[in-house]
Amino acid sequence: MSIKKIQAFPEVTTVILGDDDSVKSVIQEYYDAKKVKEHIKSCIQSVRKYDKMGYYNLAKPEFVSEVITTFTNLELSKKDVIRVNNFMEIKGSTECNRVWQLPDETKVQVSQMLSGFEVTYDSENWEDFSVKPLANNPKSSKTKSAL
Repeated sequence: MSIKKIQAFPEVTTVILGDDDSVKSVIQEYYDAKKVKEHIKSCIQSVRKYDKMGYYNLAKPEFVSEVITTFTNLELSKKDVIRVNNFMEIKGSTECNRVWQLPDETKVQVSQMLSGFEVTYDSENWEDFSVKPLANNPKSSKTKSAL
């Protein structure tokens, strides 16, 4: 049994820009630790199902690489959230539909507004894990919950 900790940041769904292209609001997929835990649980079930089907025949699946990176809407760093290639709603005077397309200064502002979670898990018994908000999450009223 090996207990490990990672940070996970929910993907961005919406960015609202002001007239001066400053970031007014960032909305992420999850803000509630309970919802993140439920999401991870469902992804663990998917990986377990694929494992039983023999999908991972070359290497044993791992919690971070298969559950978090492949199945969830979570990323392991703020940089990874910025790099996500999913379509997002970006409101303002821009034609962008992904955060990475925004100007560098705007991407930095988005990154500073991201909330995240600490996930503590057992590398052998994945079902034994906990999720809690990061202590340094932004306290801004500009950041809202999508759910």
